[in-house]
Amino acid sequence: MTEYLTMTLAELQQEHAELLTFNEKLDRERNMLRDQAIKYRKKVEMIASLFVAPGDDHELTLKAIKTIIDTVGEQ
Repeated sequence: MTEYLTMTLAELQQEHAELLTFNEKLDRERNMLRDQAIKYRKKVEMIASLFVAPGDDHELTLKAIKTIIDTVGEQ
């Protein structure tokens, strides 16, 4: 903390720019991970809904799960 008291204006501005860049990178990473989490949550919810009232056709259920995994949330 005391190091900031001895920095020049130019050094403080450089430090500020570096912190902004760092925060922007963190924001991009957080947004990417949030979007992935939303996509996977939707997939899990859709797959879970198949088991609320399970049917007798296991092959059809597996095909539905594969379709959900392959297509939901993918663009």
